Amino acid sequence: AKAWGAPPPLRGARGLRVHTRDLNHDNGAKPKTPPVVIPEVPVPPLFDQWLACLKFVTGWNDQCTHTAREVKEALREHLSVEGIENLRTIDRLCSTVVPLLLDLRRIDGAVVKNLRAEVLRGLKIVQVSILRIVTFELCRERDFKAALKKKEAAAGASGKKVAAGALANGQGATYLASDISSLAKVVQHFRFDRTFSEGLHQLILSIRRQKRVVRPGTPAARRSSTNGVVDAGSGALKRRGIGPVAEAGGRDKAGIAPSARKRPRMVP
Repeated sequence: AKAWGAPPPLRGARGLRVHTRDLNHDNGAKPKTPPVVIPEVPVPPLFDQWLACLKFVTGWNDQCTHTAREVKEALREHLSVEGIENLRTIDRLCSTVVPLLLDLRRIDGAVVKNLRAEVLRGLKIVQVSILRIVTFELCRERDFKAALKKKEAAAGASGKKVAAGALANGQGATYLASDISSLAKVVQHFRFDRTFSEGLHQLILSIRRQKRVVRPGTPAARRSSTNGVVDAGSGALKRRGIGPVAEAGGRDKAGIAPSARKRPRMVP
């Protein structure tokens, strides 16, 4: 009888020997490697976010026309250089700075409308940038709430649920201007005088009061004529304020001098 030799060795996948494959001893499958968890970059302090945005807005050349995509790409690159890498933070800063720089004329008009002439006189460019950011966020919040009330009145009960959900998610809410302590820290950091601090406080109160839509002839409307927010002298205030704001903006490319001559009125 013919003697049989030893059987040939088992072959693994693609001709590899079994012992050379990394197998699981239970079922022969490759062991599962745990997914790599990339730790999320921490959110930087709001004060640092303020400084980064002020550098960008102050140095931005508004003499040229840019698209929203170009502004956003430039801002993202700037924030990366400043060490701000948290994705949610970057998105929130872009949602404020990008539309602000695309709508400077309207925002500058709102700044002049809501500040006294003595505050507008002799503003530095970094002060103008702070006023722009605060004004933009407050006006956006006011307009968003007004639009929600309009939808709520038109839709009834379902509109109330939609409005409540939108407010709960923070849609249209302020971000940089939401923390008064961080804003005060920014003002102290640059050692601004008391006149600017009081003017900034006045600006916030003035825009906050404008969120209430009041019919002419009502007691609230008569009271608003005495609180300095909307009065007969607002036109004169704007006329007196155009010069100082233009002068302040003329010191830097990011000034607001081009928008001072023909400034459309901001619709409250």
